Amino acid sequence: MHRLSRHRLCQTVIRLILLSVFTCTLSVSWVPLAQSQLPALSTIGSDSSMWPPENVTRNGELETAAVRSPLDDQKLFDVTSPTIWNRDKIPDGKIPIELRVREINDRLWRVLYRILEAQKIPTVSIATLNNRPIIQISEDQFSRPIRMVTVTDEDADYNGKNLTELTKEWQEILQTEMNRMKQFSSPELIRSRLMQAGHILLGLMTASGVIWVLRRLLTRRQQILEARDQQQLAAVAEAEMLRKPEDEITLSDLAEGEATEAKQINALRSQLLVTLQHQFSVKRQLDINKFLKWGLFWIFILIWYVGTYQIMSRIPILMRWSLHVLATPLMLILIWFAISFSIRISKSLIDRFVHSWKGWAYLSLAEAQRIALRSRTISTALNGLVTFVLVIVGIIWTLSLFDIPTSSILAGGAVIGLAISFGSQSLIKDLVNGCLILMEDQFAVGDVIQVGDKSGLVENLNLRVTQLRNSKGELITIPNSNITNVSNLTRLWSRIDLAIVVAYENDPIQVLDVLRQVSKQLYSESEWRDRLTEPPEILGIDDLSHTGMLVRVWIKTAPMEQWSVGREFRLRVRQALAAHNIQLGKL
Repeated sequence: MHRLSRHRLCQTVIRLILLSVFTCTLSVSWVPLAQSQLPALSTIGSDSSMWPPENVTRNGELETAAVRSPLDDQKLFDVTSPTIWNRDKIPDGKIPIELRVREINDRLWRVLYRILEAQKIPTVSIATLNNRPIIQISEDQFSRPIRMVTVTDEDADYNGKNLTELTKEWQEILQTEMNRMKQFSSPELIRSRLMQAGHILLGLMTASGVIWVLRRLLTRRQQILEARDQQQLAAVAEAEMLRKPEDEITLSDLAEGEATEAKQINALRSQLLVTLQHQFSVKRQLDINKFLKWGLFWIFILIWYVGTYQIMSRIPILMRWSLHVLATPLMLILIWFAISFSIRISKSLIDRFVHSWKGWAYLSLAEAQRIALRSRTISTALNGLVTFVLVIVGIIWTLSLFDIPTSSILAGGAVIGLAISFGSQSLIKDLVNGCLILMEDQFAVGDVIQVGDKSGLVENLNLRVTQLRNSKGELITIPNSNITNVSNLTRLWSRIDLAIVVAYENDPIQVLDVLRQVSKQLYSESEWRDRLTEPPEILGIDDLSHTGMLVRVWIKTAPMEQWSVGREFRLRVRQALAAHNIQLGKL
């Protein structure tokens, strides 16, 4: 009952921990990313008629937007218009600010195309139309100037200047922009910039080739390390098989035999620990090798990212998109670099923890072997859980980066998850109970257990099911949620509880002496000494009934050896009783 209550308490604690991790993940993921003033991708859902579109700032009764250069997308100045509260019903005589900015940008592009063919720099002048100042651009080869922008009272109010001052300021800004357009459209500059971009591209290709060669070398080294690891394990197994049996059977003296057995057990334990240490050393080298490959992969992404930005910032026609490279793509790279780095660090910490757990100096040989067998399952489960949580966080951050409303997605996912959880309660119970079985070490692969009326050798154990192979060769699959009471028959050591009923006519002292002689003889033989952890214990007469005297014997054996030792001991007892004319009891 105490074990059952502790088991239920552990289940409750595990559920609370999982719920806390999930809640913390959602809380962290809902924190919006600060993107400063860099441009971003279009906002999904931002075209609502009640909200201003992207790149439009609403300041009460006024809305502003930036006019940008067609060369490099740098901001030239802000234009302002009265706020339109519902863009599905635009009042007569009002133009949305985004349409006004689009018209100005389209005219700048027209001017840029004309400058490519023009001989001189266009002149930016001020004129008056309908009693309002306008800024226009004149060229020698065209008789009619291009009207660029009309300066309104709203523009003057927003900038805190009168119409004349603001018009003069915008004229100077546009004239500087015309000079820049002419400068960047010169064939000499374009040729020079293209040559620079070609050199950068050549450098990127060279660096990519070097990274490819290094990754190939690391892959070859990884294959060599894995082959060396397999050879070392094979050599250890072969040495174990070739151990001379005569080294174990040359001593007949019991005390000396016990000392030799202790030395042999210590030697086996040391050999196991050395093997585990070698495996960890090779695994650490493999982890370093994989980390270098991972680093080269991100170096490859970094150099191409920086190179792309450098090329776009040098070619005039691509300069307007260069700032966008520094915004959303950079944040996307940083997010997944952090997620990938966190996954690698967490896996390394988990592997180190599992290795330190396997290599505790005071563990017995059987316990060290047992931990070595189940450590891989625990490590795989922890790595999978950490990877799943971090990837979910990365996906949510990515959706937030693209201004996708993650709250609604998470709410819908929560509803779907709740519906699925109600339909798969048994699966959740299986997973929780599987975690408890692993953490509490109730049993492991290689143990013989009994669950209810089912018993057998554990062939497979995961977070969902346990598979047993019984004496008939049948494979029994038991969901972990059905394992509430389990008996482990081979944990560290086993015991034979032998009850022998002899007739009242026999001398009880003689019966006990005969059993002690059989026990001593069995324990003195090296073939059976390896299977017995201590001499058999003759407990004495345990019961008296009409059937006879019940003599109880306890034999403590190594795991999985209780059946073979029990069969041999019963055979010898039967022969010894017959030799001394000791009669068995009658039922």
